[in-house]
Amino acid sequence: GDISYFSDDEHQYAFMINTDGEAILHPLLNQPTDLTSDPLFQDITLLEVDEEFRQRVYYQMRNGTSGRAVFNATRFLTLGISQYEGTRAIQVWSSYDWMPVAGTTFVVCVVLNLESDRQTARINVQPIPTGGTVYHRLDLVNNVGQRCSQFGRDAVSDTSSVKFSPEAFVDPAHYLNVPENKSLIGQYLVYLDGQSTVNKFFKPTVINSVRLTSALNSIWQGAASKYTQSVVWRYIGTIDGVFRLIPGTQLPTSYDHLTRGWFTRSLSNPGQLTLSSPYLDAFGAGFVVTLGTTITQSVDSLQTSAVGAVMAMDFTMGYLGDLLQEVYTECRTFRCVLMDVSGYLVFHPDFLTRTGSPEWVHLGHKEPFVMQSLIQQGVLQKQNCSRYDTFKRHVTYKMVLPGGQTFVSGSTSCYTTTSLSYKFEQIAQSNVFVGFLTSTSCSRLDGRNMFTSTCPCQTLNGLGRCTNSAPLSCECPCTEDLPFLPCNNSFPASGTLYDVCPADIFALPVVPRKPGSVAGLEQCFNGRCNVIDQSGTCRATVGCDWCFRSANFSELSAAYCSTDCVCFQGTLGMQNPNAGCTAEQNEGGGGSTIIQSPATVLALVSGTVWLLMTSAPMHMVT
Repeated sequence: GDISYFSDDEHQYAFMINTDGEAILHPLLNQPTDLTSDPLFQDITLLEVDEEFRQRVYYQMRNGTSGRAVFNATRFLTLGISQYEGTRAIQVWSSYDWMPVAGTTFVVCVVLNLESDRQTARINVQPIPTGGTVYHRLDLVNNVGQRCSQFGRDAVSDTSSVKFSPEAFVDPAHYLNVPENKSLIGQYLVYLDGQSTVNKFFKPTVINSVRLTSALNSIWQGAASKYTQSVVWRYIGTIDGVFRLIPGTQLPTSYDHLTRGWFTRSLSNPGQLTLSSPYLDAFGAGFVVTLGTTITQSVDSLQTSAVGAVMAMDFTMGYLGDLLQEVYTECRTFRCVLMDVSGYLVFHPDFLTRTGSPEWVHLGHKEPFVMQSLIQQGVLQKQNCSRYDTFKRHVTYKMVLPGGQTFVSGSTSCYTTTSLSYKFEQIAQSNVFVGFLTSTSCSRLDGRNMFTSTCPCQTLNGLGRCTNSAPLSCECPCTEDLPFLPCNNSFPASGTLYDVCPADIFALPVVPRKPGSVAGLEQCFNGRCNVIDQSGTCRATVGCDWCFRSANFSELSAAYCSTDCVCFQGTLGMQNPNAGCTAEQNEGGGGSTIIQSPATVLALVSGTVWLLMTSAPMHMVT
């Protein structure tokens, strides 16, 4: 288990093979705890693809000897969630050090990034006591923070809670397998709060990251904002496994921010602002979008820097739609969409007015003729990657503009007679494009006509089966089987080599609500939906939805704002499935007190996304 969690940055790792050359543990494969069936072990050279690895490392490891090699090695990095968003390959000057495990047929190899001095620089820092660290296990800690109910769960509104990834611990297996109790957490806090220098649990850099991120408490709480009603969560995760969340609430032991899409997506776009496609918040906030950005830290006296953390926030999908209307006056004439670099829609007008999930809706799902035109122009390009542990090849897309160009425009016809013009402009320093479309009659509505010859999509959300692998063919992101020879436990040679898809983790485990745990607590945030009279403000407010159609999908005589326990996705009688709706909420009620959560401002100004999560640019100086 410790091999799985060896990492000091995103380019360092360890793996284990047997003397037959089969990969037992590797970061590009599912971890043993994620497996649901007996694995078929594949040759390590499918994952370590460099010829220098084969010649200088592979054969020596199979012989059961120890050794060391240094060379420029290939790393495959996910662009978010690899089977949807794809991967990219980079070269990293690396050292490979390997040795056999005594008494076994296993050989372990540690791969270090020789381009990074982060480990030495960070360990030399002397930690400063923080005091008052709130551990996320609110069920086991008392008298911390201003307690409130966040979607029916015990939370603290005036400070953040801290959780650690398994990577933060000296013994990750012990953390994952031994239940925490008050005594154990007390030992954590005595060390983290500077009351003792005895450290039996954490890697040396962790206390420093706890100290650095604690400064965000005063920043997050330092101002009020008109955007408060739209922001659900604010959080930061460090490379060495420290995760801080506000409002603070309990997370499951297995939660590891280092593997989540919001974290890996930002790592793949350092220095940029990254937006996710919308998804249903597991805690109950409805459909939200995540905005994240990397935080750099100094690593040496020459002021070179490396990514030390990712900071992010979740806000309502309705807020993003409302903001587009405010910032881009063109949206009053054209249909406006937001699309990420992989072609997934971050926002589409249909998301606010139609039922069905907006999760993983690709451009081809909603605007097939536009997608076909972009492919023909060569700016929306097919990408491929292979998952050798699941025997799948994934086809994704990437927007690639010609050098120096910031927008692409064009026109096409659809359904024979209708003309459609469009323009997609890249939002500077971000992973998204804003699109302006002239016609409404070319869209697929609620996924109808999914199987037409124009950009066939096998499913409305997610991945279907590939139907045409030609580079210029138009179809939604898809998956197909890799040819596999079970008798030889191998894949037949192919004339085309694809990048390797890193293993993905999808479902966010959530601690179940505990009846009675929030009895008597006010809501951390109450949007007072019943007093809002504007559709845009309503949809932008956490926990609210604009109700405009009845349960039988007929239009209501008068639309109104209500909680998403009464009306969800505009439909009376539908409920947000994750909200944990109470009888009071089902009646559209709610208290009159608003506990103001920390201020976070998101603005799109002059075509550029700006994230003002702090009063000054964040730079982790260690």
